[in-house]
Amino acid sequence: MLKYRLISFPLLIALGAAIFCWKEGGFYIYTVIAPLALGLAVYEVAAMVRNINIQTFPKAAGVVAALLALGSLNLKMLLDTVSLGTAIDLGVAGTAALLVIPALALAFRKEGFLERLVGTAGVLLGFGVPLLIAVNCWQLTLPFEPLNVFKGKEISAMLFLIAVSKSMDTGGYIFGMLSGKFLPGGNHKIAPSVSPKKSWEGFAGGLVLTILAACCFHWWGDLKLWWCVTCGAVLAVGSFFGDLTESALKRRCGIKDSGNYIPGMGGALDVLDSFIYNGVLLVIMTVVFYGKF
Repeated sequence: MLKYRLISFPLLIALGAAIFCWKEGGFYIYTVIAPLALGLAVYEVAAMVRNINIQTFPKAAGVVAALLALGSLNLKMLLDTVSLGTAIDLGVAGTAALLVIPALALAFRKEGFLERLVGTAGVLLGFGVPLLIAVNCWQLTLPFEPLNVFKGKEISAMLFLIAVSKSMDTGGYIFGMLSGKFLPGGNHKIAPSVSPKKSWEGFAGGLVLTILAACCFHWWGDLKLWWCVTCGAVLAVGSFFGDLTESALKRRCGIKDSGNYIPGMGGALDVLDSFIYNGVLLVIMTVVFYGKF
């Protein structure tokens, strides 16, 4: 697994660098990658829960999640091109269309349709909406300028979110692996029945690395040090519980990985699990302490 991660991880870093550093086209890459990733993650969850007799429409759930991400990322541009009245009409029409679906299900009484509809809605609300908030952290700004390429504008909090959240993943993996190998008697497991590899040593190492990653945004820019330390600790815990949530779901459904698209990492949800809670947490931390969105 490690050798595949050594291939996949640099490629993901390169993709992130292209998105954040290519001012002319980075956003357009992001508006393709983010909806696709979100759609795949929600599709994976909807497919997984069918193993525990929760009926869903996995493909429909994935498409709806991807369209919601695409629409929310381009909402400002859409509102700039249409009148307020037209936007309201479209919103009302879309809501009415969604409300018609349960009515049709009841009217035709197709066996299992309503149950699948409810299951799909549950997956979208439970996993799609939190991840959608994380995706839209692209539009959340922090008063910070780390590199010349960003001069003259506030940087998207998405870079902060990814760097800090994935530091917990990376630190937990490295320190957990090392402590399990070199400590006498191995490391101390946190929840072996849910995620056998997670250890207190890995959690501690990931927490330290996450706070250091957050503090880099103070040393390179203007973010308050106390905020970086606090937010780093909060997101470390959020990242850990996001990973634990996905692990619990996979174990309950009897599968190892949510997908097999990314060598050494699994599926889209295996990569995005850190953001199940962290998008919401970062928005709260930024709005409460910086008063901006």
